[in-house]
Amino acid sequence: MKASPLKRYAEVRDKYPREVVLLRSVGCSWGRCPFCDYRHDADRNAARCVGFNREILKSVRGSCNGALQIIDSASFNELPAGTLFDVVETCARAQIRTLVLEQHWSYRDTLRSVRDTFAAFGVACKFIVGLESFDYGFRETVLKKGMGRVLPEEAGRYFQWANLLCGLEGQTLGMIEADITAGLRRFERIIVNVFVPNSTPFRRDEALVEAFYRSPLFARLKDSPSAEILDIRSPLAPDTLGGIGYPEASSAQNNVSVPS
Repeated sequence: MKASPLKRYAEVRDKYPREVVLLRSVGCSWGRCPFCDYRHDADRNAARCVGFNREILKSVRGSCNGALQIIDSASFNELPAGTLFDVVETCARAQIRTLVLEQHWSYRDTLRSVRDTFAAFGVACKFIVGLESFDYGFRETVLKKGMGRVLPEEAGRYFQWANLLCGLEGQTLGMIEADITAGLRRFERIIVNVFVPNSTPFRRDEALVEAFYRSPLFARLKDSPSAEILDIRSPLAPDTLGGIGYPEASSAQNNVSVPS
């Protein structure tokens, strides 16, 4: 049976309303995160990539307070040049006033130039970093994020939002609580992605996920305007990204997380 196409456009209406698109990059330059198979959604043919992304961007209407989040299989900087021009055009056409963009830590020194470029068109930028965890050993030895010994306050100087990953074998509830506490202290918003099994060898720790959902931390976090908890496998997850990044059939289920 042919796999369903991934959902690539959605609207988020709760907490931080925004339209969300999943675009296709020409490839992730880091590409070493062993838990992530998202990077396979890429096309080295830049011209074909531009045409593909252009069709997705046509769905953007400015329908969620003029905010648009762009996700792709790498960093925003790794979209082809033609797509970057199309994003500018889309912002003008749909009256987008805020862009939410994800970048790898290695691109931190380019954020100012990206922000200045869009500011010239009247668009403000918020940047997301895929931290996954502040636990250095876990993040760099197991997840291989390539960030070194970055501290929460240092990351918070460059990025406004942070992706955190929880529910993996090898984590503990204490690690998750420490990550979320540090994230809320240093960032405007955190997105807690509860791990969903994919084509990699990494496995979801169901007992740990259950403990997280029973914890006082989750009880406080689920209604927080500064946090989103995403998990396609559990109806307890309070937030949704509209099914972005998952097959259309799966996205019709309750809540959906996006791999970081």
